[in-house]
Amino acid sequence: MTPELVEGVAWKSAAAGALALAFGGAPLGVLLIARRMSLIGDAMSHGILPGAAIAYLLAGPDPIALTLGALTAGFVVAGLSSLLAQTRRLPEDASFAVFYLSALALGVLILGRGARPEALHDMLFGAATALDAHALVLAAVAATATLLAVALFIRGFLAESADPVFMRASGLPGGLLHLILMVLVALNLVAGFRAFGALMTVGLMMIPAAASRFWARGYAGQAGAAALISALASGGGLLLAGRLGVEPGAVMTLCAAALFGVSALFGINRGLLQSLPGRAHLKG
Repeated sequence: MTPELVEGVAWKSAAAGALALAFGGAPLGVLLIARRMSLIGDAMSHGILPGAAIAYLLAGPDPIALTLGALTAGFVVAGLSSLLAQTRRLPEDASFAVFYLSALALGVLILGRGARPEALHDMLFGAATALDAHALVLAAVAATATLLAVALFIRGFLAESADPVFMRASGLPGGLLHLILMVLVALNLVAGFRAFGALMTVGLMMIPAAASRFWARGYAGQAGAAALISALASGGGLLLAGRLGVEPGAVMTLCAAALFGVSALFGINRGLLQSLPGRAHLKG
């Protein structure tokens, strides 16, 4: 294939992966915000690094090995931090901080000793050409699993967000639901990290979720708005990145931030312009 065709295929693959992340990751971001766990996605994005680093040392830049390594590390961090949080010896955010900082330090140390600097850069910030057929399948699986889990367990997710003490007192499987949520977060982050980077993928998960709160009140409306905003940010970011000749992850995240600003100003659910004295008087 010609270089132009190769580049075109890469950007189409990136668009497909970004769309899958929008429908899988953004609704999870809404749940994390509802649970006051906005920074947990950032913690998980760092937590997958040592698994990818070990896989890189063992198998080089093999895409399947990198994905399996990152996925394993994500599940381990999610499981251990959830288990520690259930003991209630530490606040949930503190337990995540312990594991993700340790994982981040381990990943940087491993890559610093045995890998090229470009490998660390690609894992943190992504490379659009890294989305091959296997990565697209993983992105589709992550989005499908997320949508199915949300459809099946949304009542439990929301109940645990509102009153986790009541969930435990009622004997409901709050701990299991928490673990499922964390595994889904890890799955979506791994699905996006090779193309958009571990650090940028979480931005496409959380920023649209935050913006959606200015457009809707209930979970269904916020999840739909978040997915739409994430898809728009991804499409716009890919187009801009293609024109600028840079990797798309950071540009997509900045587009999401711009859409957050628009939402905060013009959103119909407590947007800043909605609360102006004149508008409030007219609404009254």
